[in-house]
Amino acid sequence: MTDPGDPTDRPGHGPADPDGYLVEQVPGGYGWTCRSDGRTAGPFPTRDEAVASAASDRAP
Repeated sequence: MTDPGDPTDRPGHGPADPDGYLVEQVPGGYGWTCRSDGRTAGPFPTRDEAVASAASDRAP
């Protein structure tokens, strides 16, 4: 049985996604989308690299 509160059970809501960003698999690797304005980046070779890029994008 899955836990409906577990973000890993909802596509696009992984626990490693920085707030306000969607990190997902795309052709060629992983990419992110800024939820507030739709900007995208990627592909990155690994999910960790996409997460790091999104986190640095949101940094002031």
